[in-house]
Amino acid sequence: MQATPPPLPPPRKSKSVWLGTTVTILIVAVGIMLLWPKREPQRDRRSPASAWPMGPVTKGKPFVNSLGMKFVQVPIQGGPSDGQLVLFSVWDTRVEDYEAYHEEIKTPWMKPDFEQGPTHPAVNVSWTNATLFCQWLTLRELAAHRLTTGWCYRLPSDHEWSCAVGIGEREDAGKLPMEKDRKITDAFPWGTQWPPPDGAGNFAGEELQPIIAAGKYTWIKNPLAGYRDHFVETAPVGSFPGNRFGLFDLGGNVVEWCEDFADERHSARVLRGADWHTSQREDLLSSRRYSTQPISIGNSLGFRCVIASSERYSVSRSVENSRGCIGGNTGVNEGGSRGIAISTPSLEPASG
Repeated sequence: MQATPPPLPPPRKSKSVWLGTTVTILIVAVGIMLLWPKREPQRDRRSPASAWPMGPVTKGKPFVNSLGMKFVQVPIQGGPSDGQLVLFSVWDTRVEDYEAYHEEIKTPWMKPDFEQGPTHPAVNVSWTNATLFCQWLTLRELAAHRLTTGWCYRLPSDHEWSCAVGIGEREDAGKLPMEKDRKITDAFPWGTQWPPPDGAGNFAGEELQPIIAAGKYTWIKNPLAGYRDHFVETAPVGSFPGNRFGLFDLGGNVVEWCEDFADERHSARVLRGADWHTSQREDLLSSRRYSTQPISIGNSLGFRCVIASSERYSVSRSVENSRGCIGGNTGVNEGGSRGIAISTPSLEPASG
């Protein structure tokens, strides 16, 4: 049976959002045609790690882009990007980052019904719009000479996310994401301890009890007894300790979209991590996966970007065939995850 996310408010079905998404696709298409550089006949075939043009990147010296997003290297073992340089954003895409995108392309963004500051993680973001954000950011950074040909922003693959949370070497990169859901039962983003230690992340703790008693968020069942993180909803990114790679909030705050299809039906996309209303042990496991339609939004659905080589993506100027890196089609890569695939975004309302 396909696993489902924790209870979320019903997906919003707004004609203005569908129209905004359509306008976004057209804008990105024009941008690709104008700004995407021509492929050179002779490409640098060195390892992407040695060819990274922006200088050394370490946990203590992250790469910082024009929006102030910080990126550090995560070693990848297995999958299509095995051994390649993949730079993970140290935190989820923030409100200020996502607002810059919408202000520039002039499309609406439905914000949640609770207050967020500029450094909170952006929520109510669909997989489709998270991917379009990555394409927009690639074009922006290429134009600003903060990125060079052969590199792009995209969502992480499911297996890359596993490597970032520390369980990549324990999973089979060739399996579909939902085949690996909750299969590793002794690993959490903070370690092996249960319940989570103080300060482990932004989960559903005792701080929610008065809110639930007042009649809000009554669908949240059994908040963590004895745990209190002092944030009722989302927290500013980086409010809790990072992991050994310097990544924050892999285990709380918001769940994060990944590139991959969730299963062989190629309809739903996969999400990883936990969020501010998660409290159950199985939902806090590092191996936990959720799946939902790519146009679904919710008040705990966000995303994290990575920077990676675009060598494994074919160059195309058709947005309809683009996912991941601009013009990309990851398809089924030899020796890699079958879950990554490219498709035209659906603009039909999500079920449920």
